[in-house]
Amino acid sequence: MMRKSEFGMKKKYLWYLPKSLSIVFLVLLTISCGNEEKPKVNKTIKVEVINVGLNTNNSQSKVAYNGTIEADVAIKSSFQVSGNVLHVPVSIGDFVKKNQLIAQIDATIYSSQYEQQLAQVRLAKENYERINNVFQKGSIAEIRMLEARSQYEQAQAAAKMTYENVRHAKLYAPMDGYVSDKMMDVGDLAQPGQPVVEIVNINAVKAVFPIPDGEINSITKGDSANVSLPTLDKSVIGIVDEVSIQSNQGSPVYTAYVKLNNPDKQIKPGMTCNVRLQDKVDQNNNVKEVIVIPSESIAVTEDGKQYVYIVDNGFAERKYIETGELYDSGIVVKKGLAKGDHLIISGYHKLTQSTPVEIVNDAK
Repeated sequence: MMRKSEFGMKKKYLWYLPKSLSIVFLVLLTISCGNEEKPKVNKTIKVEVINVGLNTNNSQSKVAYNGTIEADVAIKSSFQVSGNVLHVPVSIGDFVKKNQLIAQIDATIYSSQYEQQLAQVRLAKENYERINNVFQKGSIAEIRMLEARSQYEQAQAAAKMTYENVRHAKLYAPMDGYVSDKMMDVGDLAQPGQPVVEIVNINAVKAVFPIPDGEINSITKGDSANVSLPTLDKSVIGIVDEVSIQSNQGSPVYTAYVKLNNPDKQIKPGMTCNVRLQDKVDQNNNVKEVIVIPSESIAVTEDGKQYVYIVDNGFAERKYIETGELYDSGIVVKKGLAKGDHLIISGYHKLTQSTPVEIVNDAK
């Protein structure tokens, strides 16, 4: 039989068990409720905006590219044979006419060789004429006559080649122009292909300037450009004459050339210049409108896509864009924005899609 004390303890334990379980359940419920995430409330971000596309930009607002002036044509003249320089009758800055003598080397050795070759020609000629007379009489085989004639022709060819060396001892101007540089003087040893005198034609010149890879496709041959020359305090309108298709070695920079007429010869190679490409016009000669926004308002995704934020009914909306030419006032947007869009230009770094926003300035 169960003792009375044991029965009492068991009864007391059974009375406490439901109560304990209730307390544990309430504790777990409280913890569970405490761990539930509270619904997030998006904080309204104050932003500044501008109205997109209200103004038409002209060419004067475009970025000016720094460049230098080069001659339209520059030729470095060199000898085709080697020898000591005897005479350079021109100086830097001189104007020369085509076929004018500009340098001469010692041709003594070439003249001696030519005289030797002429003696060989005379001997071969006499031998051929003698053998040919005998052949005509039928007293000698035809092969002997053909051999003599071949020797005579070879001697003539050798003499002609040696004469070319004599003729190449004098260097003549390849075109009308100015002497821009002298690389050799009397006493120097000239080698074939080694420049002696540089001659330039500056009736027309070229403004040469670098173009970043992001802008190279916006420039085409035939575009108009305004080239300002600080040294001369004047500007000249020119035409894009060449655009490189390969970047400079080691950098993503291309080169463009604007051809300028220079009838008064005031524009000299080496002068610095600033180049502004003019806006393209339509068939009615009207400047095409473009959308230009501040470049600092553009953000970039990890995969390289460009985007901005605009205000749409009180919320931030992300817009992916395609950019173009660079202006002093910003960068052209080819796709992604329209006139009248409220572009966020301040506070955009705090935004995500559909963030509530409050405009704190008057859109302009």
